[in-house]
Amino acid sequence: METFGRYEFLRKIASGGMGQVFLARQKGPVGFQKLLVVKRLLPHLSEEEEFIQMFLDEARIAALLNHPNIAQIYELGEVDGIYFIAMEYVHGEAIAEVNKRAVQRKGHMPLELKCRVIADAAAGLDAAHHARSPSGRKLSLIHRDVSPQNVLVGFNGSVKIIDFGVAKAAGKLAQTVVGTIKGKHAYMSPEQARGEPLDHRSDVFGLGTVFYELLTQTRLFKRESELATLKAVVGTKVVAPSEVTPGIPKALDAVVLKALARNRDERFGTAGELQLAIEDFLVKHRLPGTTGHLAAFMRELYTEELEEEFSTEPTIIAYDPRLMGGRKAQAPGEETSGPTAVAPPPKAPAAAKAVPPARVPKSMQGTEQKEISRKTTVPPKGGKGEK
Repeated sequence: METFGRYEFLRKIASGGMGQVFLARQKGPVGFQKLLVVKRLLPHLSEEEEFIQMFLDEARIAALLNHPNIAQIYELGEVDGIYFIAMEYVHGEAIAEVNKRAVQRKGHMPLELKCRVIADAAAGLDAAHHARSPSGRKLSLIHRDVSPQNVLVGFNGSVKIIDFGVAKAAGKLAQTVVGTIKGKHAYMSPEQARGEPLDHRSDVFGLGTVFYELLTQTRLFKRESELATLKAVVGTKVVAPSEVTPGIPKALDAVVLKALARNRDERFGTAGELQLAIEDFLVKHRLPGTTGHLAAFMRELYTEELEEEFSTEPTIIAYDPRLMGGRKAQAPGEETSGPTAVAPPPKAPAAAKAVPPARVPKSMQGTEQKEISRKTTVPPKGGKGEK
């Protein structure tokens, strides 16, 4: 067992070109223990300014976001010249995997629970969009990578947005050249696909795409090539969800299509407005889409895994491919980027027992991640961040 600063590394979860990710335990007085995830740069990259700035940007941005629907950063630090981030582990799965498992085992995921997941994700995005620095300066944060892999559903019914690794915010240490495309092509907004300046309504479009695909069990913009996908994002007509999947109320069609309006001025003005529209739909149709209902569904869906946790040693997955050189497993035909933290959560392992291999969620099994954007950084001028 390796000791790294005040953390004990229980297990290496993953490693790649840029860094390593560990399940870790923080210990304190009178038996205090806390399980979390530690991501650290590889030693030789701790001297590379570009990678250090990217690493620091992610930590600085995420540390300023304090909301129940956003995964938390606990600490940014340095041990013997090596930078690390200590972050929350998520006891659950990405919504893409939850939905896939629900279809396989139950035939479908209930409509009201799909609405709950998207409403809570919208709440997290809205909080990020309106976040301010401790001095009160608006961060002007745009996630830029809203996708099914970055919306996590906990076994307790919690929903969390992750991966601010490619986020755009005022005050970043590293700046990106205007016109570069970052994020997953199939979940971009039209303005993002065209390389135009963005605002928070771009994230509303991305979440609308996730919502559409949850409702219809189809890929909305994904095509045979990246170029064809981007063209679909910009120009393909979006068919109402109820015309693709019978049984979806037309009132929900209106919500989804407004989120997916190609003219950003016709979309919801904020992610909070999208959240309220979904909440109003649930209330009007008297659908049981509470966090409690979602938790009950998750416990039933993952009964075997949850029972196994009480009879075997712990398992946990937390993964950040961007910090690890883009090495992330993907489902066939999907672009992927950015961190993912998905975990069935462990009990603290007994010191005398060997820790078994971590169970890797299906969303992380398969082929190697494709690099979908070429990042170019330019040093900030006069110490000021990106505007």
